[in-house]
Amino acid sequence: MSPSATKGALALAALAALAGGCGSKTGLRVPEETDAGLRDMPAPRDMPAPPDAAVISDVCIDLPPDEPPAFVDAQFVARIATADVLFLVDVTGSMSDEIDRIRETLRDVLVPRLAEEIPDIQFSVAEFADFPVSPYGDESQDLPFVLRQTSTANIDQVQRAVDRLATRSGSDIPESHVEALYQVATGAGISPWVAPRSCPAETIGYPCFRTAGSRIVLLFTDAAMHNGPGGSFPYDAPVLRPTPADYEQAAGALQSIGAKVLGLYSGADPTDRALPDLERVARDTGAVTESGEPIVLDIGFRGERLDTGVIDAIQQLVQEVPIDIDAFVEDYPLDAFDALQFVTGITTTGAVPASGATDLGDRYAEVRPGTRVGFRVGLANETIPRGPEPQVYYLTVVLRGDGVTRLLETTVQVVIPSLGGEGCEATRL
Repeated sequence: MSPSATKGALALAALAALAGGCGSKTGLRVPEETDAGLRDMPAPRDMPAPPDAAVISDVCIDLPPDEPPAFVDAQFVARIATADVLFLVDVTGSMSDEIDRIRETLRDVLVPRLAEEIPDIQFSVAEFADFPVSPYGDESQDLPFVLRQTSTANIDQVQRAVDRLATRSGSDIPESHVEALYQVATGAGISPWVAPRSCPAETIGYPCFRTAGSRIVLLFTDAAMHNGPGGSFPYDAPVLRPTPADYEQAAGALQSIGAKVLGLYSGADPTDRALPDLERVARDTGAVTESGEPIVLDIGFRGERLDTGVIDAIQQLVQEVPIDIDAFVEDYPLDAFDALQFVTGITTTGAVPASGATDLGDRYAEVRPGTRVGFRVGLANETIPRGPEPQVYYLTVVLRGDGVTRLLETTVQVVIPSLGGEGCEATRL
């Protein structure tokens, strides 16, 4: 991915400025001292033209040949500061009150309160009923998934999408939650009912979620799932062709994009299958509190607690759900050298408080919201000699949540100083 100057889409808040330094107290490899005059070095490279005039680096590191490593240090506070939230609504006949409640509270209650919890937030809207094939759905009005609004910060568009939600049939009691969730994560489509989806670069899933930040699905329903956990309420294969997604496929697809599903339950009987289904998908997508409880809220039989339920669910996610965080480095592809060859290692520098995460040396597990974590990237130049002009390369340090979500990107400008000693100061844009 090309480095970007737009850091507003980042999903963690930076606490400390990035710093370059050198030394040997980090556990990173330090090259042995050598006499550069006695070593066969390749000829100096031609000074590469700036690969992209729009590249703005966050930190610049001078990297002379055959010197101990320099370091890029960063500290971050683990919290959800950027998120794309999907309202995924069961629109079968029994859900009319809940749909009305979403319409009534979206603009003046839900959006402002959610923005208090997540500063950089976008919304999308989708609905589901069931396949329009007897006995599962009404062929004249039902569909297993419909996207009403792609992810956007334009609340007028989101409100209009919610206003277009209308109750449908659904025929039998279980509905097409599983197929809808699979489509949300994959955009694969299922002919002839749902067209495949293609999204712009740096977005994923049917709603075109941003790749930076978190992806949150608010699943509103009062019914159990067809093809649910454990194979509950399966579709009859001869009736439906092609075969709809099963629960394991849907859960795996959601995990692959780092989407967390929060359940908003409005059923009449909490002992029926709907509530355990919501709890299972919340657990399987990591929407669980520190104590291990799935984030599923009872919003009342007619949705009378819908607004407070949505807000409570998001607050629990933001304030209580731990994540795993690691870091990796990407080369900027438009210059003449693979800058990953400079990287000597990535280590953690500790969590504050220490009890807020499990420090594994190269990554953190179970990082609780509000915990400050740090990483150190070692860089050394064993390949490129000084030339008549400074030589400039770029790489990107990516902070990643749960092995999927790009939480923060830091653009590093690496400069091989000239024979005359000109380095970062002479090359910063």
